[in-house]
Order: sequence, then C-alpha cells, then structure tokens
Amino acid sequence: MRDLQIVSAQEMRLLDKLTLKEKEMTSYELMNHAGRSISNYLMINDMFSSTDSILVIAGTGNNGGDALVIALSLLEQNIIPNVIIVGNLENESVENQEALETLKVKTTAITYVSSEEDIDAFTSLVDTATIIIDGIFGIGLSSDVRDYYSKVITIINRSYAQVISIDLPSGINADNGLVMKAAVKADHTIVIQNYKQGNLLNDALDYSGQLHLLDIGILQTLYEEPQVLLHKSYLKNKLNKRVKNSHKYHFGNILTIGGSKGMMGAPLLAGISALYTGSGLSAVSYNEKYLHHIHNIYPEVMVNTYIGIEDIPSQVRKRSAVIFGPGLGQNDEVNLDVLNYLLSLDIPLIIDADGIFYLKQLLKEYSTRKNIIITPHNQEMATFLGIDIEDVKQEPVLFAKNIAHTYNLTVVLKGVCTIITNNEESYFSIHGNPGMATAGTGDVLSGIIASLLGRGYSPLEAAKIGVLIHSKAGELASHKYGEESMTATDVIKNIYKVIRDAKS
Repeated sequence: MRDLQIVSAQEMRLLDKLTLKEKEMTSYELMNHAGRSISNYLMINDMFSSTDSILVIAGTGNNGGDALVIALSLLEQNIIPNVIIVGNLENESVENQEALETLKVKTTAITYVSSEEDIDAFTSLVDTATIIIDGIFGIGLSSDVRDYYSKVITIINRSYAQVISIDLPSGINADNGLVMKAAVKADHTIVIQNYKQGNLLNDALDYSGQLHLLDIGILQTLYEEPQVLLHKSYLKNKLNKRVKNSHKYHFGNILTIGGSKGMMGAPLLAGISALYTGSGLSAVSYNEKYLHHIHNIYPEVMVNTYIGIEDIPSQVRKRSAVIFGPGLGQNDEVNLDVLNYLLSLDIPLIIDADGIFYLKQLLKEYSTRKNIIITPHNQEMATFLGIDIEDVKQEPVLFAKNIAHTYNLTVVLKGVCTIITNNEESYFSIHGNPGMATAGTGDVLSGIIASLLGRGYSPLEAAKIGVLIHSKAGELASHKYGEESMTATDVIKNIYKVIRDAKS
C-alpha cells in the first residue's frame, strides 16, 4: 500500500493551492468536488438508509461549504436533508457563500443559528435526526470554541443520532488533536486526502470514531521531511531470517541497567522482552545496594551488579546494545557517571524513563552520535525540555523533531499516537490500545527495540519495527485478557505471535 502522508494544516492548504494551480480549478470547484466525493462515499458505503432523517450542520467556512455541497448532492439523489447554518453569515467564506446560494435554489429547509436565541430551534432538529453530518469547523479553527457554538456541540453530543464529521470532528485542533474547549464526538470521520496531525494526536482518536481516508485527487508533492503513518503490514518480511549455522552471539547481547527500591522489575521486563524479540543473550545490572529488593528472577536473564563506575566497563564489553534507565530512580549520583561513560562509547544505546533525567545533564557534550534512541512519554519529554506537559501536548511533533535535530537522536515519543523521528523522517503509529497504559509496558518497548538494535537494525528502523511489534502484542494481550486486566507481562507473552506472523 502507498505511504500515507500526514500533514499540518498549513501543508494541507499548500497542497490545495498546488492542486488549484496545476488543475486550473477554482476554490469552489475543488469544494464542490470534495463535497460530492464525500456524498458518494457515504452512499456507496451504506452509511445511511432511505429511512434516515439526515441533518447537515454547516459552519460558515470552507468545511461548512463542503457540508453544503453534500446536502446539495443528496437533494439531487432525492434524499431530503435538513440543513442548519451555524455562525454569522457576515463571516462566510466566498466559497461557502457560493455553495449556499446554489443550495437555496434547491431547498428552503435551511435553519440559521447565529445566537443563543436560535438554540431551541436547533435542538428540535437535532432531536429528530438519525444521521448528523458535522461540518461546523475544519482545519481553519484556531481559537477555543465558545458561546453558542459550545452549546451547539453539546447538543450534538447529547443526541442519539449517528454523527459523521468532515475531515475533523468540529472543535479538534488540526495540528495537535486537542479539544478546543468543546468538540463533536463523531461516530465516523471522513478525512479528505491526507491525515492531518490533528486526526491522530492527543484527544483526536477519542472523538473521531472510525477514520475513513478519502482520496479526492488533491496533488501530492515531495516533502522535505516526510511524515508517514505506520501500517501493520510494514512488519511483513522486515525481520531477518535466522541462519542455521549460528550461535547465541549472532543474535545480539543486550544489557539493561536500571532498578531501584520498589522498581526492580522494570529492567527485568526489558531484559525478558529482548529475549522474546530474538536476542541471543540478555542481562540486567542493578546497583548492588538494591540487590536485596529483588523478589523475582527469570532464569534466562543474567544478573550483574555495580557499586561504582569502575564496575561498568567489564559488563558493557561485548554488548551489542545497552538500555539505560528502566526503574533507575533519580537519586543516585553514580548513575550520572554510568551514563557519562556509556555516552563516551559507540555502542547502540536506548535511554528510557529515569535515564532521560540523567541524559538532560549530559547530552550537550555528545551531540555527534547517531545510535542513541530515547523513548519518553509526554511528561518525560516535558521534564527533559524544562517545560510544562501542556506545552508538549500543543506541539509534540515540533518538540520531538527539535530534539532529534539538536542532539542527533532518534526519538520515540510514546502516546496514543507514538511519534518516531530522527528529524529527517518521521512516522506515526496509532496501533495498540488503552490497556497498554499500565506499569511496565514502556520497559517492554525498550527491550524490543534494543533487541533489534543489537541485531544490526538502524536506530530508526529498530524504533519503527519495535513500536509495531509492541503495539500488536498489546492488541493480542487485550483480546485475551481485556484492556482492564492485561499487564506488561501479557504483552511480552504475545511478542512471539507477532514475530511468527510477520515472518510467515
């Protein structure tokens, strides 16, 4: 399948302009084409029936114009929708105005909502609808939803109708997926041509329902820094076949340094995950003062200890990749020395969890290495940058790319949509499930990626493959145990199934 490019709102506008120029179209002609394409898609895919009461709710911008064209197209098919225009017509876009004038020739069933005085009439129409087509706001929304718009969205969300949003649920920011104070909760979202960042990030997936990507022929261009949606099929044939004439050292030798009081299981989860992903050897190294806190062992994972930096070189020797940070805590000065030593080597390195806390203090000295991967979640990213987590949520793609560029790293920013970037290329993954929001799953991801790094995959490739293995294993675990009851260990136990299927 083709790569699915993910764009910002500004990039989408540029693609629209490119299309208008190359195809010698007017803006209204493109709007008319988009609206009719959506209408045809809805009918071909039986997303409503002849008995449905359809309500088209349009704003005064171009997203609303698309909705008005949908209403016009339905009328031409002898399907009679009710239409509501939400907003002040003085703010109507030129294209929206043209769509509305064309529609008014065909129907008088148009209601206008421009103040709270119109809410009762709006509510009556919503209450009788079985299908609502939401075209209030699109990629142009740049401020919070307020006043009667907020009430309109609340009423839509309270209804029993099936809601179909155009491009984005109204109220979702097109660049970061955050709710702008209020947002429509859609059952389906028809995404026009390209996924926008805001279709995938932060709150978006909880508001979008099922995403449908509709190709309407908007021209694509080469992107300086491509952003691609990772598909599960990417795993197929990506895992190298194991040769028969081999031994354990052929498949990677992984060391995980971590653990502290109350968190001794974290490095063990990473170490076990590396083995399940195919590593020939896996060891963990604990600070010796915490050794008596170990309550669980895994016979295949070797255990080392260290007291000071002098104990580390012999443990790192002959390793093909090192994980630093799972369960490490932030109170031991020796950990800063350990990371400082690891950064002076050329060994592939994954820095996770508390390791990122120590990295912040050292990284400027080591900005030329290319084989380091960091795997923060939003809070760890915020701590690393010295900013508030809400700032990270506003621009997660920008912050991830900036760190990758500034420090020559591969960044895996974990979340509902995981962002993988080395600044030259970026990938988004929306696989997995909320059941993976449980203790230890991040350690499992580190172990999977380290195993791949240790077997010769590039940092970017190891991150991409690792994120997909991790998320698919999480999906399998949720199928068996449910999202509420699954654990990190359940994810580990399903790694083999993902790898087996990818190689079959």
